[in-house]
Amino acid sequence: MSQNARLDPSLITKGHRMSAKVESGSTTARSSLLGRIGVGQKLALTAGLFALPITVLLYLTVSGHQQDLRFIEREQAGASQVVPLVQLQSSIFDFVTAKNSGNKAKANTAAETVAQSITALKAAMGGLDLTSSQTGMDLLDKEWSQVKATDAGPGGLLLASTFAQFSNAQMLPNQETLLADSYMILDPTPASYYAIQSAFFRLPEVLTRLTNMAVLARSVEVLKDQPDLIAVAAPLYRNEAIRAGVALDAAFSAFKRAKTEDESLDESMGSAIRNLESIRQTIADAANVDLTRAIDQRADPQVLSAAITQVAAAIRAGEQDVNQLLSGRVAAERSAQKLELLGVGLITLLAGLLLLAVARAITSPLRRLAASARALEQGDLGVSVPVTTRDELGVVGQAFNAATAKLRINQERTETERQDAQRLQSNVAEFLDVTMKIADGDLTQRGRVSEDVLGNVVDSINLMTEELASVLGDVQRASTSVTGGSRAMLDSSEDIRQGMLITTEETGRVTQQAQDMTAAIKQMSAIAQASAESAQRALSASQTGQQAVNSTLQGMQAIRESSQDVSVRVQSLTQRSRQIEEIVDSIAHIASQVNLLSLHASIEAAGAGEGGKRFAVVAEEIRELADLSTTAAARMASLIAEVQSDVRGVAQNMQVNSEQVEQGYTVAGQAGEALREMAELAGITAHFASNISDAARNQLRDVQGMSSAVTQIADVARTSQQSAETGRDVAEQLQELAQRLSGSLTRFRLPG
Repeated sequence: MSQNARLDPSLITKGHRMSAKVESGSTTARSSLLGRIGVGQKLALTAGLFALPITVLLYLTVSGHQQDLRFIEREQAGASQVVPLVQLQSSIFDFVTAKNSGNKAKANTAAETVAQSITALKAAMGGLDLTSSQTGMDLLDKEWSQVKATDAGPGGLLLASTFAQFSNAQMLPNQETLLADSYMILDPTPASYYAIQSAFFRLPEVLTRLTNMAVLARSVEVLKDQPDLIAVAAPLYRNEAIRAGVALDAAFSAFKRAKTEDESLDESMGSAIRNLESIRQTIADAANVDLTRAIDQRADPQVLSAAITQVAAAIRAGEQDVNQLLSGRVAAERSAQKLELLGVGLITLLAGLLLLAVARAITSPLRRLAASARALEQGDLGVSVPVTTRDELGVVGQAFNAATAKLRINQERTETERQDAQRLQSNVAEFLDVTMKIADGDLTQRGRVSEDVLGNVVDSINLMTEELASVLGDVQRASTSVTGGSRAMLDSSEDIRQGMLITTEETGRVTQQAQDMTAAIKQMSAIAQASAESAQRALSASQTGQQAVNSTLQGMQAIRESSQDVSVRVQSLTQRSRQIEEIVDSIAHIASQVNLLSLHASIEAAGAGEGGKRFAVVAEEIRELADLSTTAAARMASLIAEVQSDVRGVAQNMQVNSEQVEQGYTVAGQAGEALREMAELAGITAHFASNISDAARNQLRDVQGMSSAVTQIADVARTSQQSAETGRDVAEQLQELAQRLSGSLTRFRLPG
């Protein structure tokens, strides 16, 4: 170290600053991809990842309500076709009545109306995507052509029987197909379900049975004098009456349950249903009468026509109430959809506001801390960070302010020491001039006594010079050689002592700073160790969550495969039921044809008189077999219709379940991917925290080593100071010797 460096401590401080800058620049490492973006951008990225499940939840909510709305809208589409089907039934009834009455003009008009109604129904069902109902209407159109071409027969009995067969084989199945095709048979709301059962299922059956009874009653009235033909019509009439009574009771029961669920149905539909109470007795009487013995007890066709009108009015009233219930459900679904969307939107907004507040609470202190750190890097030690929180940022801010305060104190202390050193250097330079003159032999010179530690030395030197001058005259010659050596040794010992004093003070200050730095680094090491443990726990939790999601994905994959296999089996069952239905239709058609054949045989046997009685017995047996076949085919058709309805319900449920399983599988996969990314981020964080903790421990060991080294330097400095004190004592002894020899020092200039 040069003489200037020993006398000017600021040079040492500047050197330390330059070396610190070089070391800080050399430890700059390359940052990762996440390290290149700001904390706010990281929070925004995290918010985007958390917004993904909310978006999926919103999509599932909207799609669920949309499915419910499409279900109800399909029900409304089916409900809109019930009354046109009832009107078609009435038009066919008018055609049969007009043809049996011999009114060809009215029959032709009714036939045209029927054709227009069938065309309109097929177009409407096609437009409403009611494909099964449209197919049924195509079959009804073909069968209607056969009814239209059928002869009236004796008393219109043949056409009446054909009409009854057509109504039972076409009109009623088409009603049931419409209910199934439009999902009305699967309505989940009790009030609307029972209202549909009453108005759209049971009352149309009552209407069909009543129209059959009315046509047969007119034929019986014409054939009252022909017992053989009455015997043919009587079972058909009684069978229709029994089924009409059963359907009417079922309609009353279904309406009663619907009314229990919703009292508002009692206003319009309830009034129309109550008007049908009088029909019950008429149907009961018709079911109990034996036309072969008491033809006059048959129901009056006019009364039956009035009953048909009342039932049609009840169906229309039921249609209005069912549409009102369905419209209310549509409004409720839309309102619920809006409320759920509003709720999700509010939750999302609140979450966004909370995230924004958290981001500001994190980024604002970080920006202030970064700005203060840059200012501190530029040398501004007057900066401070306002601490408004008690979290880790608050702890860092407090530590930054404490470090800044310590740096300011150190700077002030260094500045004071520098000024003291400058004054001391100036005094030393001035005193060196005096001592140089004294050394040249001018003992008249006196040093200026200052207030620092040098003042005592100068004062002592001045006193020593005076004493030396007083006795130098006596020993000047004797002390010529000794005086020069003693002064040189005294000056050297003084320089060594002063240097040791400065070294002792500097080592003490450096020791204190090293102790402060050691405490701060210990705190930083503890914080880094806690961060590493927290990151490790987060990594373990994210790995556990990812394993759970993987298990969920495997379970949902098995459910999806199982649901797909069940769906294939349900589709196969649907195809088999359709094939069985075709076979039953063929059996019903054969039974119908056999029934018509037996009817023709009965009519021919009755016309043959006495000779045809045996043939009439055979025809009666054939008719009974045809009736049994018809009844069995009807029961089979009803059972198959129920099975098809159940199969369609299962197929729809399986389709909905499959869609939900697919959606759940997709959401679980996305959640697993998000957890995997979180696990990777947690692992990176744990790795960084572990590296920080290791670096802090290494730095702590280095600082502790530096503190030990500084302590050793302080011990060496104290030892050197003691040696300097010993040297000074030796110099004083030489000075005494020089005083004794001052008489021989003639070269010195003594005061006068």
